[in-house]
Amino acid sequence: MSEQKLSKHVDQFTLAVDQVQRALEPILKQPLSEVLPKLSTIQRCELEALVAYSIDTLFWIYLKINGVPAKEHPVMKELQRVQRYIAKINAAKNTQSTGNDGNGRTMQLDKDAADRFIKSSLSSKR
Repeated sequence: MSEQKLSKHVDQFTLAVDQVQRALEPILKQPLSEVLPKLSTIQRCELEALVAYSIDTLFWIYLKINGVPAKEHPVMKELQRVQRYIAKINAAKNTQSTGNDGNGRTMQLDKDAADRFIKSSLSSKR
């Protein structure tokens, strides 16, 4: 590789690192212990999954740069595990926002059953 091409790649890499730092700046300027309590449960899950995925991805990149076959490395299984959690979080968000259980059915209250529970509870307290 010529010196000019190498210099171009280094410059591109530097720009990419700068972009990552700017994107993560809002998250990194405060400790997670201060940020997490301010978030909803779904937002906490998303943030923690983002952090895990980012760290695993950076480690995967490190392995690739150093010539280690990353596809056979345990970090690949970890990335896939985090991806499954992200899919679960997205499914929960969809369920939460639409009231849909994922099978096309919306959640609704069975009033007759609720009345039976309440009457049973009240009569057992007498």
